[in-house]
Amino acid sequence: MHLNILPIYFFVISRLISSSAGSQTAGRPNDQNFTTAQAQAASCDQACQTNLQEGIDGDVETFGPVPFDSDFYATASNFTNSQPGALLKLQQLNETTLNIPPGTSFFLMQYTSVGLNGSLVPATAFVALPFSANVGSNQSSQVRLVAFAHGTIGYLPGCAPSSSYNGYDYFTWQILSYPGYGVVATDYAGLGNNYTTHKYGNPVLNGNDVYFSVIAAREAFPGTFTTRWASIGHSQGAGAVWGLSENSLVASNASGEYVGGVAVGPSARLYDILTLANPNSGYWPMVKNIFDELPFLPQPNLLTPTALNRTKLISELQLCFDGIAVLNQDLPSWGLVNMTPAITTQNGNAYTAFQNIFGAATGKKAYKDLLVINSVNDETIVVNATLKAWNTSCSSGNNIHLSLYTGGLSHTQSFPASSPEWLQWLDNQFKSGGTVNATGCSISTATPLISPIGIVSNG
Repeated sequence: MHLNILPIYFFVISRLISSSAGSQTAGRPNDQNFTTAQAQAASCDQACQTNLQEGIDGDVETFGPVPFDSDFYATASNFTNSQPGALLKLQQLNETTLNIPPGTSFFLMQYTSVGLNGSLVPATAFVALPFSANVGSNQSSQVRLVAFAHGTIGYLPGCAPSSSYNGYDYFTWQILSYPGYGVVATDYAGLGNNYTTHKYGNPVLNGNDVYFSVIAAREAFPGTFTTRWASIGHSQGAGAVWGLSENSLVASNASGEYVGGVAVGPSARLYDILTLANPNSGYWPMVKNIFDELPFLPQPNLLTPTALNRTKLISELQLCFDGIAVLNQDLPSWGLVNMTPAITTQNGNAYTAFQNIFGAATGKKAYKDLLVINSVNDETIVVNATLKAWNTSCSSGNNIHLSLYTGGLSHTQSFPASSPEWLQWLDNQFKSGGTVNATGCSISTATPLISPIGIVSNG
């Protein structure tokens, strides 16, 4: 039990909509076996099947032994007449069953967010609270709140990070727990709850989910958090944080005082990212999903017939990212993505249309400061795409600092490796109210303290 939240414990119990004893499925939605006939019907031969099994094993490992609580993730009965940011369900989990920092309390939360065309949608999240607030003589007894936005995990309801044994931590949100931050981490609408489909890689809509999770967390734990709050995200989540910085909602005080965000390896501008991406990237079925869930033209013609036929296994087997990523691993680039000149033009037009409507860093005003971090060796978010996003946003007069990390860091390694910088940045933002880093646009390079093994220094 957290010493600093004892006064609200009975509030939590009274607001409990779904008890921890609620029904849970025996297995997970993504823990499915497949038959040879089923795979072959989807153009998945022996090599594909071998990869697919490895991917499924990876999905199972991602979520661990925690059962998927179907009752909790079902749409709350009080959703229909709710308002954006409304708390719909709150449920505390036994932290001893999870792999999270000792002393951390872990809650599942369902709340109301805003989706496509302003429609109301239920979304789920987790809230991780430290053991106690920092109560030094000159410190507030309240907890500083950071909204965390996760990277790619999949697009089906069974792929909710909050349903993982560690909150889908890959040296990400748990770093915030050690300095004593409170964390609210949205699943994004469509992950966990199935009222709507997940709008993958959508900085505008994913940013809405981040924002309204903060309002709901404040309702769940009144008086627990400081007025000031910040956000941080990785990959898809970094795009959401960038989109959030351009959302006029953060300029109001409805959620408290937003002091800025951190975007690590940001998926902000779809056209720039895809035109620089590795053709063999496992993300292409995910990219197809971006457009499947949005009713606008032009629609891209992304995948070859073989690759397209395989995508039906995603829903049949409830695959999350590991399973999706290997689905076409055995195909050469020419056997995966349509590349005829006419189709390439059609796809480029679709990417551009999406980027202009739902992207971030397209020239819009940013209401709060942003720290952007990218590895120059990032294999997923190529650094030139982030440089273009930074330049475009800077040209609109926004306050953005870009840190480029050398030393061979991969897409996932850049988040923990850069934590000394972004932890200090967040601390400064909370202390100053977001004024200390407001220095316009700037760029710097971070180099490794010691050259990694296998890299010979020229110095």
